[in-house]
Amino acid sequence: MRVERQVLGHQRRRESGRPFWSTRPFGFERDGTHREEEAEALRQAYRDVLAGVSLWSIAKDWNARELLSPHGKEWRSSNLRGVLLKPRNAGIQTYSQWVEKPDGRRVRETEETGTGNWEPIVSEGMFRALARYLSDPERNTGGGGKRKALLSGVVRCSKCQAVVTQGWSRKDAAGERYRIYTCSGGRCITCPADPLDAYVVRQVISRAEEWNQAPATDAADEEREAELLAEEVATSERRTALAEMFAVGDIDASTMRAGIGRCDADLGKIRTELADLAAKRVRVDLGDVEYLWEELDYEDPDRIDYVRTVVMQVCERVELLPRGRGVRGFKSDHCRITFRNP
Repeated sequence: MRVERQVLGHQRRRESGRPFWSTRPFGFERDGTHREEEAEALRQAYRDVLAGVSLWSIAKDWNARELLSPHGKEWRSSNLRGVLLKPRNAGIQTYSQWVEKPDGRRVRETEETGTGNWEPIVSEGMFRALARYLSDPERNTGGGGKRKALLSGVVRCSKCQAVVTQGWSRKDAAGERYRIYTCSGGRCITCPADPLDAYVVRQVISRAEEWNQAPATDAADEEREAELLAEEVATSERRTALAEMFAVGDIDASTMRAGIGRCDADLGKIRTELADLAAKRVRVDLGDVEYLWEELDYEDPDRIDYVRTVVMQVCERVELLPRGRGVRGFKSDHCRITFRNP
C-alpha cells in the first residue's frame, strides 16, 4: 500500500506540474522561483557555449566568482555539462525511474513528461540547441591539440585554397625570429602573423555596430517557432495517447510501437528546427572580443579559441594574397575578407 501511495503521489505531482526537487537545483529555489545570480549565470552559459566558449572556461569563471554548486562544490566541465542539460532549465518537467535491462543491469532512465508550472530560465529552443550541440559526435572535447595561433586553419591561401598554418621566420640580422603564417599546400604565400592577426580582428570589431543592430530573428521566425511549439505539444500528447490506448487494450503492441516511432521521428524534426531557430538568436558580444584582443595571451588557448570562433562566425572567408616580390611587411591589401550577413 505504501508503494502504491508513493506512485500515486508522484503521478499527481507530475499532473500538477509543480516542482518536486529533493535538493535545491542550481538556478532555482525549492519552490521553483529563480535564484537570480545563478539563473543569470546559466543564461549566459547557454549563450557562451553556443558561441564556442569551452565548458572549462565557464567553470573556471564561476569558481573564480565563488558561484559554487548547491552542495558547495567547485565546477568542472563534467558537472557543468550535466547542469546545462537539465530540461528543468527550460521549464520542462521530467520523471526518472530505475529500469532493469534484459542483461540484469538496473539503469536510471529519465523522460520528459510535459511543461512545469515554474518560470523557465532559458527558452526551450535555446535548451534544445545546446543539447544538440553538446551531443554532436563530431564536436572535439579533448583538452589537447588546441591551436595557439589565432588564424591557423582559418585563413586560406588565395592561390591554392589550402589553409595557412603557423611557422617561424628565419633569424634576422639581430638573430631573432618572429611568427609567420605559411600556406600548408606548398608554401605559396607567407606573411608575418602578428600584423595579420591584428588586421583581421580589427576588421571584425569594426562590424560590431552592424551585428549588434541586426535583429536576431524576424516575425516569420517567431511565428514559425510558435507553430513548432504547438506541433511539439500536439505530437507529445499523441504519443502519450497511444501508450494509454495500448494500456486499456484498444490497440496492440505493434500498432503502438509504429505510432510512437512516427511520433518520435516527428518530434526529432520539430526539435531540430527549434534548435536551429534558437541558434540564430545567438549573438557574439564583439565588445568582449575587443577586450580579449587587447588582453590576448597566447598561453591561454581558451581565449584564442573564443576569438577564433567569433572571427569564423563573422567572416565567411579570409584569404591571404601574394605580397609581391621583395615585400617583407604586411599591408591591408594582402588580405581579403568576405563578411557574413548579420
